Amino acid sequence: MPSDTLATAPTTPSRSVSDSGAVADSLLMACKPHVSHSTDAYSTCLADGIASLSSAGDIALAMGTLDRIVHSDPSLVLLGHPLAHALGYAVRSTPATATRLLSQCDERYQSGCYHGILQRYFDARIGIPITRTVLLAPCDGLRGTREQFRLYDCLHGTGHGLMMYHAYDVNASLRDCDRLPNDWDQRSCYSGVFMEHNMGAHMQAFGNEVFGMHRHSTPGAGVVLFKPDDLKYPCDTTPDRYRRECYELQADLILPAVKQDYRKASAVCDAAGTPDLVRACYLGLGRNASGASAFQYAGIRKRCDQASPFGVPFCYQGAVRHLAYVPSELARGVAFCRSLPDGETRARCWDGIGLQVGGFFSDSVSRQRACNSDVARDVAACVEGAGVTQSQPARTRQ
Repeated sequence: MPSDTLATAPTTPSRSVSDSGAVADSLLMACKPHVSHSTDAYSTCLADGIASLSSAGDIALAMGTLDRIVHSDPSLVLLGHPLAHALGYAVRSTPATATRLLSQCDERYQSGCYHGILQRYFDARIGIPITRTVLLAPCDGLRGTREQFRLYDCLHGTGHGLMMYHAYDVNASLRDCDRLPNDWDQRSCYSGVFMEHNMGAHMQAFGNEVFGMHRHSTPGAGVVLFKPDDLKYPCDTTPDRYRRECYELQADLILPAVKQDYRKASAVCDAAGTPDLVRACYLGLGRNASGASAFQYAGIRKRCDQASPFGVPFCYQGAVRHLAYVPSELARGVAFCRSLPDGETRARCWDGIGLQVGGFFSDSVSRQRACNSDVARDVAACVEGAGVTQSQPARTRQ
């Protein structure tokens, strides 16, 4: 969702790619007149320019140009993710080249570059059966490396791409996710499927402009993605195996439907069913609270404290996972947890740090090191969340 872009917007231009400043200045000058028409027209103009760089094979220059554009015009910070999607979607890849091209992206702007490349990879194969080789090729090159975070992003992006391939048929996309080799891979893919579903729902139900779809294939007229009289849809009609990943993202649809009223959204989460699903819904509510607050602690507390007593700790847990979305932002999440008083909310916050750590690092030593704190209870909660004794994260990152 657009508010999530703030999680990975760099605080300073981070790529010193030759000519990116000149390209950015030229694009801004050419596109600025479109502001008078609409933000969508302005964004589309910029996306076309950036995409022309990546489609020509210079992904690094495209990412560097995007950095400079966002820092030259801070009003674009919330559009960084769709702009990164656009530059990724312009890249044509094959099973032989996908991993190499993905490696030229990075996680900034909520990993939009990864997702865009994978969407184009699958979109280009519509009408052609997806063989197992085609399905596994983009991410297989990241296995057995220290690139745990990139592997998650690749698998998550695969879920996005499958939704485009299947014209927003959630069930067909999930079945293809189930062809991946293990539970962690499959659940990482599920999260991309449901995120893409929600993007389509926003387009259908909440009037998002065309650019808000990140150049995605738009849902067909007969595809129902949102039901205003059932704010738990599609999670409440999804087979049990997939419901946790669905509910972790459902707040993206609940909140706009209740006009960002966190108390009303909390009531919907409380009705999700089992405690595990209620918890999952609150994780998504916390993620939204962090984005809506622009990472300000007071804003997060104001929103999460409207939750039910059961939901408050999990809302905070979701918020810290948003604050520490990428490895470079881990310190920001840790600082938030340290600001909380002792108790269940602080413990859940540190467990959330652990969940992120488990997604960042594949080995137990690195996970243990990242859970460093002077307070033993904090370390214990973080280590439990990180699944230190396991070879893969126990739960999917969001």
